[in-house]
Amino acid sequence: MRERLSQSNAEDLRELMLRIYQRHPSHVLDVLDLPSANQDAGQPTPDPDRTAPAWCRCSFCREMPTDVENLCCRQTPQNCHSRLRDFETIVLDELVLEVARRYREDMFGLQPDNDFNKCNRHAAYRQYVLWIHGHLGAGNRRTIPSCCVLRIRDKYPDPLGHYVGFIDGRLG
Repeated sequence: MRERLSQSNAEDLRELMLRIYQRHPSHVLDVLDLPSANQDAGQPTPDPDRTAPAWCRCSFCREMPTDVENLCCRQTPQNCHSRLRDFETIVLDELVLEVARRYREDMFGLQPDNDFNKCNRHAAYRQYVLWIHGHLGAGNRRTIPSCCVLRIRDKYPDPLGHYVGFIDGRLG
């Protein structure tokens, strides 16, 4: 792959990037995150009030109850998944979540949950996984980065602060 890319001209590479962006916008964040020759070598400093764990790169993560949940989006603070406009729209927007919940309820014959925050929180988790990983299928789970879980829980909190956390797939 490296050889083929090194033989491509700049215009071909631009077209390739646009095709990748159209199919999987989140993958382009990794490319945008690469240091460029005209950028300062230093990364912006995180907010000094924040105490991000050593495993966090974006500076917005916090320690979670289990090791498997201690996951970062691996982006710079400017490109943290939880701070992107797409995250606001796809994952946190109430109308988007309502449509996603109704679709899921219709597809699986489920009864609506009366706990607004709980059902929006769970719909937001599903939206994030769909946005970043695509459809996974039954029992195939992915851990959501701490920074994203915290934004979702902040917008749709449990009144008692009780959260289930990541549960591995029933088929895994």
